[in-house]
Amino acid sequence: MANLMTDTCTYDSLVNKYGNFHVPAICLKVDGSDTVRDLSLNIQSLEISLSLSEASTAVVRLGDVYDSVNRSFYDKIKDKFKLGKIVEVGIGYDSELQTVLKGYIDTLGAEFGENTSLIITIKDVRQLMISGGVHHVLHHVEHYSDAVNTILGGYSVLCTAEIDATEEQLVHPVSQKSSDYDFITRELIGNGRCNREFLVVGEKAYFRKTGNDTTAICSMEFGRELRKFQMESSYADLQVNVIGYDQQTQTVITATATAKSTEEQSSLMSETPVWDIVDPEADTQDKADLRAKAYADKRISLGQQGSGVCIGLPELIPGRYVEITMLEDMVNKKYYIVHVTHKIDEEGFVTEFTTGGWI
Repeated sequence: MANLMTDTCTYDSLVNKYGNFHVPAICLKVDGSDTVRDLSLNIQSLEISLSLSEASTAVVRLGDVYDSVNRSFYDKIKDKFKLGKIVEVGIGYDSELQTVLKGYIDTLGAEFGENTSLIITIKDVRQLMISGGVHHVLHHVEHYSDAVNTILGGYSVLCTAEIDATEEQLVHPVSQKSSDYDFITRELIGNGRCNREFLVVGEKAYFRKTGNDTTAICSMEFGRELRKFQMESSYADLQVNVIGYDQQTQTVITATATAKSTEEQSSLMSETPVWDIVDPEADTQDKADLRAKAYADKRISLGQQGSGVCIGLPELIPGRYVEITMLEDMVNKKYYIVHVTHKIDEEGFVTEFTTGGWI
């Protein structure tokens, strides 16, 4: 099975691997067994939404699971699919399957009509981190990454953590006053304390350096695997100033970063607009520089948007780049994927993706 976070591929290699994309396949692994195979499940549709910034979700619609005589879903189905059950979702073609989501059954539903269906919604570990409530905790740690490691240890049944250690030397305990998810994504990353991003792919939760790996998963060509693509770049011309204070030396610290769409764009104002951010936690120059760059990078990526539709490719995941080629110089770039939707139904297997930022 491929490592989705590091492996690369070509169109020709995928054609050979997936038998020219003819026969889409699904695996729902529960209690170590492939229920699609073992229970001969009729999956009417599967929609998987993989996200960089929220819990990833899989919605499965099962048909031929209702006993109309006894007016009940079959026991073998009800025994396997219960709230809280851990499920690994794999997709691909023929016997070549790739696990793209590991989660738990968050919702069970039923739909009665011409075709009776059992509807199963599976969510990854981030949903538990979000819904687990607000925590008031003091983390006695030397590094922010130590606090993240401690938090993720509590969710080991759903994920294993891969953490890029942070370098700061903390003197005081780190206060958490939010959910586990908000603490990591907002208090640490969003506030510029850590140059990291937090994402979950398959069974792994990553707390990793941003921009550390810019290798594209693959190159796509319009009319081949790529069916549709659009992009847009919005005007941005801003100077970000982060202002902190060093208590030991009693001096003000200032860090500056530029948020500009392109170097070729026209300047509309005689002086570049300035966004001043006062940050009490920027008590060293390194911390202030880190925060300024994080704010500027976020502003730039918000103005660099794209989306596409392609043949069903399990390899496409948030947190990696995809390269678009053979179109136009303005468009031919590596795009950072932030959201992916895989859809498998009676019409086949298609993948939609959204991007934010490019290189």
